[in-house]
Order: sequence, then structure tokens, then C-alpha cells
Amino acid sequence: MRVMFSGPVSVFRDRRLPEAATPAGYAALIDAYQLPVPVPHVLSAVGTKHRILEQAGWRIYTPRHAPAPTLEGHLTFALKNEGIDLAILKRLFLAVREDEIAELVKRTPTGLYTRRIWFLYEWLLGRMLNLPTADKVSYVDAVDTEPSLRPPGRIRYGIASATICQGRRTSARSCSRRER
Repeated sequence: MRVMFSGPVSVFRDRRLPEAATPAGYAALIDAYQLPVPVPHVLSAVGTKHRILEQAGWRIYTPRHAPAPTLEGHLTFALKNEGIDLAILKRLFLAVREDEIAELVKRTPTGLYTRRIWFLYEWLLGRMLNLPTADKVSYVDAVDTEPSLRPPGRIRYGIASATICQGRRTSARSCSRRER
């Protein structure tokens, strides 16, 4: 299925942008796939000016930050710059064909964000992609665990403690035992 991503807009779902810009990341995915999800408090877009602007619930990035106008481009942009929004990801994965995600993973099976997409797809939908295990790669955290991204006082367990070890979902503890 060929999805068309929007060009520059000045209003997105009744929210005015501080300047005309092209939706990126979750905003682009919500628009292109018509996802019935609550709109995040802060959305991203790519403007024409060479400065990052944060205003009125928008983060406007510079042209050099523009993702490729593809599912992979906007999904990677969202995970890199906007964090993980499980509601959007679940609706997106339900809207996208399984073979599209599988093709995305096949192109770069050892990529950091590709492996996160792979894990999140399987975890959120409860079904495995028909792909071989990514061998001979080190494990990565399923989510970025930098303290600045984790709200203070919240429990660290659950998905944040899940990791991807050699292409398989596992806990950090069991992965480190396998590496010995």
C-alpha cells in the first residue's frame, strides 16, 4: 500500500503551527494512516528555517532533520525525537500490513531503530514476524533508558527493562548470561 505523506501545512487537526511546516514523525504517521488516536501534547514538523522552534505544542525542526517520506523514515524519526507512544504505535501497526514491517526489518536487521520497531511490533501485537533471528549483534535496550527521558519517581520495570538480545526479546539479565 502506497501512503502519501503531507507537504507543508499551517494547521494540523485543529492545531495551528507557529509557521508553515511539514508534519514529521508521529504527526505524519497519524495523518498519512488516518490513525484514530489522541494527538500527543507536542508534535513535530520540519520547517524551512535553520533553527529549531518550540512553540504552541509544536517542535519545528530544521530541513536537515527531515525524514524520508516513508513509513521507515517517519517511524525512525518519531522513535529518535519523540520517544515511544504506545497508543500510536499499536494503531499504526494494526493499520500497516505485516509484510511492510517485515520488509523494513529485512533492509537493516541490525539497525538500532529497526530492531526497536521489530520488538515493539511483535510485543504490541503479540505475534512474531516471519523473520530469521538477527545473529551476531549485541543487544540494545527496547527503549532509550537515558535518565532525562524517564519521568522521575516512575518504576523502571516492564518494557523499559526489556531488551533485544541477538534479535530475540529477553531480559537484560538473561541476555548477559548468554553472552558469557
